[in-house]
Amino acid sequence: MKTLKEIHGQEKAIVFLKRAIASYKIAPAYLFTGIQGIGKTTTAMAFALLINCMDPVDGDGCKICTSCKKIIGGNHPDIIIIEPDKDKKGIGINQIREINRHLAFSPALERYRIIIIDPAEKMTDEAANAFLKTLEEPPPHNIFILNVRDPGELLLTIVSRCQKVPFKPLPTEDIVNLLINEEDMDKEKAKIVARLSEGSLGRAIKISKDDLFTDRVSWITMLNSVINRPYDILIDMAHELTGFGKRSATDKELKDDRIALMLGIWKSWYRDILIFKLEGKLDLILNSDLNNHLKKASAFYTVDALIRSLTVIARAEYDLMNNKNLLFLLERSLLGLKRAVKGSYV
Repeated sequence: MKTLKEIHGQEKAIVFLKRAIASYKIAPAYLFTGIQGIGKTTTAMAFALLINCMDPVDGDGCKICTSCKKIIGGNHPDIIIIEPDKDKKGIGINQIREINRHLAFSPALERYRIIIIDPAEKMTDEAANAFLKTLEEPPPHNIFILNVRDPGELLLTIVSRCQKVPFKPLPTEDIVNLLINEEDMDKEKAKIVARLSEGSLGRAIKISKDDLFTDRVSWITMLNSVINRPYDILIDMAHELTGFGKRSATDKELKDDRIALMLGIWKSWYRDILIFKLEGKLDLILNSDLNNHLKKASAFYTVDALIRSLTVIARAEYDLMNNKNLLFLLERSLLGLKRAVKGSYV
């Protein structure tokens, strides 16, 4: 577990939170905004560490008092994390009711109860409306932290009752250094992974895993073949990618995560081809280790076809985030990518 000073790239957010604690102006609810994997949950836990620490050191949690040890060990009674149920698509009203049961009592250790809702945009409409009532009159010594990609995905009445704390994508150079120093990664690989991460350290660490880094090449090779494949083969490809027939919630969560990474790689590849066609340069390419493949692939696409292809992928990413059927999503996307070359798309 990290303390606030150990979190990289979010200095403004850290300073804001520390000042709130130091001035005793702690809000009852905070809205941590930004893309996944940039430190929102890590910061929420570090904030909880400090605010409940019995003997802070240099403005941070000490990591050795009883409260800190319980938080680090994952068994602090006043730290509650609300996430989507494994067997459901979102955060349901029963989970909000469970929060209210906790709020009926004072914090167990007589400091602050921290309730983290992650990701907050996964609350169902019923749950969001129930939570709004909770947020209208929160009991003292209870702090809500809502992690969300975009505040526009929440009820405006919830957003208006929270103190907004924006988190920004990390600079590529920072991610490179973190991958080298904390993940013991080769410098050249770290550069490629960092460029593909879109500013998300969490995403970078996922991509850096050996199987996914290798799969990146397979995914791009597959993408290059789409325009020449008959439609029935593309349907079969979608079935293979989703592992159609496996139904467990854990499998679904892993598959969704993997498909999200694949779509991100496809987006980076089309982006690379587009930049190469427009600029004729390789110094801005994300997949810099695949320059030879890039030059060959660029011959098959017009600029308009690439823009249409990127639109198809953007729609797929949006649908994936909103829990649309994975098989249908990929079938439509693969067919759409083929048709994009011909001047139309699904």
